Amino acid sequence: MKKLVLGISLLIATATFAQKDELKALKKIYEKEQISIEEFSKFKETLAKLESVATTEDDKTALNFYKSMLPLVEISTLEKTAILDPKKISKILNTESFAKLVDGLHATLDYETKTGKKVFTSEINETVTLMKPIFTQIALAYNDSKKFKEASQVFYNTFKLDPKDVSNLENAAITALQASEYGDAEKYYREIKAIGFKGTGVGKFGTTELGVAKVLAAIAFETKNYEQAKKEYATLNKMDTADIQAQINEATCYYYTNDLVTYHKMIAAVLAKDPNNSELQYNVGYLNLADDEKLVAEINANLKNPKKYEELMAKRKAMFTEALPYFERAYQLKVTDENYKTILRLTYETLGMKDKAAAVK
Repeated sequence: MKKLVLGISLLIATATFAQKDELKALKKIYEKEQISIEEFSKFKETLAKLESVATTEDDKTALNFYKSMLPLVEISTLEKTAILDPKKISKILNTESFAKLVDGLHATLDYETKTGKKVFTSEINETVTLMKPIFTQIALAYNDSKKFKEASQVFYNTFKLDPKDVSNLENAAITALQASEYGDAEKYYREIKAIGFKGTGVGKFGTTELGVAKVLAAIAFETKNYEQAKKEYATLNKMDTADIQAQINEATCYYYTNDLVTYHKMIAAVLAKDPNNSELQYNVGYLNLADDEKLVAEINANLKNPKKYEELMAKRKAMFTEALPYFERAYQLKVTDENYKTILRLTYETLGMKDKAAAVK
């Protein structure tokens, strides 16, 4: 039994020495300013070996750090002039590898903060300071190429590396919106809101609390999350009582969730504030016809079903009857507008009011 125990101990000791050798090899290559292709291959091979034998948390953290830094090690194989070229760097440091780099560095910093063992902390901070301008240039290059999704991802990960510089978070939010990545955009704008607007220097946002409120409301409305949109518009309309369109949008949320009582109440309040706004009158009328295309399709599908057909026709007539006063008012306020004329004629014709339709010229 003693020989068996001794054998196990020797195996553990051998593995420990192997890990130290691999860590030394990784560190030696990593610390070089210029790395050859052969050395980069050796770096990757050594990482693979370390991954198979790392057992302690310290060794796993070191492994994680060096794996995270793999793209930067590869960048070190480039000529010095190429290192300053964002396009060449972005081929190595793509959005996926950049995200892994950021997550790995954060995990390393968290571990070293928790344990008090500052092995890589200084190196990470120096790397962030050195590379952050290049990361920003990569994001801007994506933006210039209208690759807004990629730009947003790089801006956001750059912000995660240096949360004190909130401009990258704001740029991430803007480009996510441009990419129609509404989930990410909402997340980033909520982070902006949580950080607040009282910062200074690199800690101050260009946008305002009102601007963020408008964006969050618009995202919820655009994604048809009407229950959330109700809350966002309620907040927005308390902040800005003069935004008529926001008030219409809030009312529209109730329309789309079939709370027509609240919808009519809110619309009446909006129209009372600005009764001579022809565009507002037209828009409210048009909103009442939002389901017309769907209703016409149903009517055409039920041509051989008299009962259903008559029911749908009556529903359509009621819809146009409700919209009519708004179109009439819009036309009265601006009789030269061709859009108002067209919709009013259509409404009169749909309701069988042919004489009135003919009078609109």
